[in-house]
Amino acid sequence: MGKRGAPKHMKRIAVPKSVPIHDKKSREWMIKSSPGPHSGDYSIPLGVLIRDVLKLVRTSREVGRILSSRLVRVDGTVRVDEKFPVGLMDVVSFEKNETHYRIILDKKGRLVPAELKKGDISTKVVRIVKKHIQPKGKITLTSNDGRTIIADNHIMVGDSVVVSIPKVKIKTHLKRESGATCLIMDGKHAGFIVSLKEIIQRKGGQASEALVSQGDNEFITVAKYLFVINDEVYA
Repeated sequence: MGKRGAPKHMKRIAVPKSVPIHDKKSREWMIKSSPGPHSGDYSIPLGVLIRDVLKLVRTSREVGRILSSRLVRVDGTVRVDEKFPVGLMDVVSFEKNETHYRIILDKKGRLVPAELKKGDISTKVVRIVKKHIQPKGKITLTSNDGRTIIADNHIMVGDSVVVSIPKVKIKTHLKRESGATCLIMDGKHAGFIVSLKEIIQRKGGQASEALVSQGDNEFITVAKYLFVINDEVYA
């Protein structure tokens, strides 16, 4: 009988570079992210985060016990699936020991958890990746984590907004403009925090680029790699 459905595991040696797994040769297989708010290349399966990254438990069975006890929340919502994809800027909370983490990028472009204080877990920054005009002129935005947000026309694709979680409400608009503080999400400068100088439009269908600076160092990166952030919510 042939195999049914998508594969549930992947070989550890083939995990994306965004997943901070160091012992790729100690085991052959790893949980694979299920379809969700983040793509498989830019997310960590929740079970892998708990066992292999945070090292809160030693076995997959213990991961299952924690999740089935409904003690883990992602962006304020209880998650029980060990394959649930956790991505950039997500807030992961463990109710039993009252610890909270925001998923950020390190200087090697890997998704890593940064511990938060309890007062910082009610908001997150999301990047706007699509903009739609619905019937009767209603404006809806799609964020990098798959949320649909009703907003005004002044928020553009490439901007970021600070939203409350789990009930989404826009708190602050972070515009992608000169002087904005940005996180580079991809490329050889992934994980760098930079200041945006200028968006450079290219002709002939080429991707727009951005002139950015970090201290006295200036360089050019792809504009779509920029994620506008602020100091309050980026640990």
